[in-house]
Order: sequence, then structure tokens, then C-alpha cells
Amino acid sequence: MTGRLYFPIAEFAYNNAPNASTGITPFFANKGYHPNITVRPEVDMKSDLARDFVVNLDELHVFLREEILLAQSRYKETS
Repeated sequence: MTGRLYFPIAEFAYNNAPNASTGITPFFANKGYHPNITVRPEVDMKSDLARDFVVNLDELHVFLREEILLAQSRYKETS
């Protein structure tokens, strides 16, 4: 059940990763703007639990972006 909680996060990360062909993100292609996802946990968060969640979420976004880029480069090599 826990794994399903990450699907929306993975989808969000994918939609905000530039496409190798177009150089723009799917989100920008669809909406015409980039989402504002800037959160500064040290300033914006009063709760330790919320701050930890945001920091972990940010780390997950970084990881997912790296994995998407790696998958795209592997795909280019096989094409």
C-alpha cells in the first residue's frame, strides 16, 4: 500500500522533467507555465514532522529526476 503513495509524486516529477526531444516539460507544454514548488522548510514550516516530510519529498524528487534522466539516456543508446 505504501508504494502507491509515491505514484503521484513520481508523476509530478516526470511531468516537471524536460523532454529529451522538445526540451520542455510536459507540465509546461500542457499548462503554459511552470508550477511554483519552492518550499523553504527552515522558514515555512513550524512543525518538525512537516519539515521532515518536505525534506524527504525533496530528496525523492531529486532521486526521481535522476532516474528519469538515466532512463532517457539508456533509451537514446538503444535507439
